[in-house]
This record gives sequence, structure tokens and C-alpha cells, in this order.
Amino acid sequence: MTPRSIATDQPSAAEPLAACLDPATTLVVADTSLGAPALRQVAALARAVDVTLALRGPGASAFAADYGCFVAGPAEAVAPVTGPALTVREIRLHRIALPLTDLYVSSMYLTETQARTVVEIRTEQGLTGWGESHATALPRLQALAKTWVGRDLTRDLPALRRSFGRIGFDNRDGRNALSAFAGLELASWDLRAQAADQPLHRLLGHAGPPRPLPVACPLPAAVPGRPMGQVLDRTELAAHMADLGNTQRVAELAAGFKARFGINAFKYKSAGNTPAWDVAALTALRRTLGPEARLRFDPNAAYSTHDALALCRQLDSLGLEFFEDPTDGLEGLARLSAHLKTPFATNMCVIAPEHLVAAYRRGLAVTVLGDIFLWGGVQGLTDMALAARALGHRPAVHSFYESAVVTAANCHIALAFGMDSPHPMDCGTPGLAADLGQLTIAGGHIHCPEGPGLGCTPDPAQLAALASAEPILIR
Repeated sequence: MTPRSIATDQPSAAEPLAACLDPATTLVVADTSLGAPALRQVAALARAVDVTLALRGPGASAFAADYGCFVAGPAEAVAPVTGPALTVREIRLHRIALPLTDLYVSSMYLTETQARTVVEIRTEQGLTGWGESHATALPRLQALAKTWVGRDLTRDLPALRRSFGRIGFDNRDGRNALSAFAGLELASWDLRAQAADQPLHRLLGHAGPPRPLPVACPLPAAVPGRPMGQVLDRTELAAHMADLGNTQRVAELAAGFKARFGINAFKYKSAGNTPAWDVAALTALRRTLGPEARLRFDPNAAYSTHDALALCRQLDSLGLEFFEDPTDGLEGLARLSAHLKTPFATNMCVIAPEHLVAAYRRGLAVTVLGDIFLWGGVQGLTDMALAARALGHRPAVHSFYESAVVTAANCHIALAFGMDSPHPMDCGTPGLAADLGQLTIAGGHIHCPEGPGLGCTPDPAQLAALASAEPILIR
């Protein structure tokens, strides 16, 4: 892709990150002498603050092509994009239901399974790449996939990205559209890394050897003890939760994960209707797991700001790792932060680049839990990580109960962008009764798959066993 040029004699900014944050700025010129990592971060921040970025200096056109920005002045000659073609021959959409080991209880869900759509892209060159999307995104995914057939992913991916939701108003389907694009885009990254004969984390810029990544495991709000397959409604759940002694079952479930996988970081998912239960459950977890355990509290914004403040004040002394979305919206989080010592995290209040900036302007520094679905793919998620750090936030990996395909991608992204520190990456794998591939978790750490691309190819037998419907073939 040949980058566009912008005619300007504006001097290169001495501090381009600071220049991007100047509210009066619309154009920032950066010199290529900053080097690739710094330029990549400036490009990510410029997109987040809606500033035009132009590059000047040796290799400006190549950097601009890679980072999606402009060249300051007439565009220099650019060598054609190199690398083998990756022409999309066909796309298969596999509809699956991942079974859980325990009933998942939260303020949003009561479920024993997690529905997903696994994306399989086959190329004319004989390679196969894998991605994944939310099941609710299927209609948009089908429509989008039709426009990818026949495209060369080596050369056309930037154009495909630009053509999708060019501005926020274009993305009428919101989260589902982002998830649909992410499923296809992840498969394209898998293909590109395979074609380069590199693991994905190396293609993303990770130079060192892969390291085991610490993980945090989700916990349901309650463990009613009902055999799997027997329906439980909210009324029965409320009766179970009326006895605060039952909170010990949640602690026992966590102790079981610790014994089996060595995990000592847990995200407790609140049902969001009984503060006394939440206090008792987290107290039981702290008592059972000890002071060294990392504990997170996530009610999925179920509480009002007023109620969340009263509850979080009771939890403040438990030494939690963070409160995740205790209430809805950046304004609510900012109001709570003025009264509490425990840090905050979010994957519901900061879900777009402009939210990163809004939190920064509000004086709120948060852990931003990102996933490829809400951030529209690998490129969107890695942009988030770079821009978040530039604004003083802490980027980390969010996960629910994805298949091994996305869990593998999370490992590669966490390695490349340090998103496993200071907070272990979310990982729902321990709570899956069956998966599409084998991922190793031991000593509280997950091991990044080896081999080119994701290093994780779904097992055909498991794809068939977990199928909820016939695959959809798009040619």
C-alpha cells in the first residue's frame, strides 16, 4: 500500500506524544529518527485523539504504510509490498458451543455453555488461518466474509480495515460488527505469520523467547450445586444466596483451581443484587486463599454509583487487585476513585480509543482490560495498549470463555506488548469442560503455543463434537 502525502512545512515535534495531547492540535509531524516502537505508539495515540500524523525522514513512506499515517511532503518512491500472496479462496464459519465445568453466575448471565463462531480462512496458496467471533455477530460476519473472498491479505488488509467502519457512525452494529471484523482479522494475522514462518508474537514485534504468562481465572458469583443440565432461575439463585454460608462454595471452587492449575489470581463475578453476599464471598476467598492471592471484584456495572461506593468501602480493606466496573460509565468510576484506595479496571466503560482520552482528561488512570472483540481485532487491541500506556493507563488482557484460538492469540499479544504485567491476563480456559485445542496451564501460568502463526489449529474431531449447527461455507 502506498501511503498518502500531506503538504506541510510544519517542523517535526520534539515531543510528539505531548503534541498529540494539545487540545488545539490537528496535525503532528514526527521524525523517523524516533525509531519504530516510538513511532508506532505516536500513531496509536494520534488515532485515539483524532490528530493527523505525518512522518518525515528516512523511510517515512515505509513507516507510514505500516502505521496508517501520512508522509510529510511529496511521497517518496515506495517498494511494492513484499511477501507471498495470501488470496482468500473460501471462508468457513463454524458455530460451536463450549461447555463449562460449572454454572456461570453473574449479574448478566446464568449459563452452562458459551456460544462462539470459529472462523476458518483457506487461501489459494494452501494455508489455513483461524479466528473467532461472538455468536451474536454471525449475521454481520457472514456479510463481511463475502467481501473478503478473492482478496490478497498480504496487500489488502489495510484497505479492508479502512473500509470497515471508516468512522464511528458507519459501524451501526456496534459490538457485533467489531467482533465480526475481529474474527476475520485474527485469521488473517494467523495466515500472515504462517506465511512468514514466524509465531504471531514475533510478527508483532516480540524479540525475546516466549515466557510463561500468569493468568487470572473467573469465578461465578455462586455455586448452587445444581447438577449441570438442570435449569436454575434467578428466583432459585436468590434463595441459595440468602444463606451467606453458601459463599464458602465459591472459595472452595477457587481452591480447586489453585490445586489443579496453581492459579492464585481470581476474578469474582458478582450477581449484582446482594452486597452482603459479595462481601461474604470475597471475605471467604481471602480467608481461604490467603493474603498473597490476587482477587478482583467484577459486578459488570450492576450497582449505582451510590450503592457501589457503600459496597466498595466495605471491600477496600481486603487488599483486592482492583474493582472492575463496579458502576457504569467513566463519570461514575471517577467519582468512586476519589473515595477509595483500591485501583479500578474496566472493559465496559473504556471500549473505544476516545474513551482512553476521556478518562485521561478526567484525571482517571485505570487498568484497561481489552480483547480483540470489542477493539476490532489484533490491530485495534494493540493500538489500545500503546495509546493507553501513553496516557498513563495500564493495558491488560480481558477474557471470558473463548476457545483455544483466541486464548492462543491473547498469549501472543500479551507477550508482544507486555500485557501480562502488572496484572495477570484473564483466562477462562480452566473453566472449560472441552476445548478446540490443548493449552498448558501449570504453576498459575499459561504457555504460549509454539510454531508459526497462532500455533493452535482446532482439532477437527473437537470442532465436530462441539458444533451447534452445520458450518457455513462462503466462496
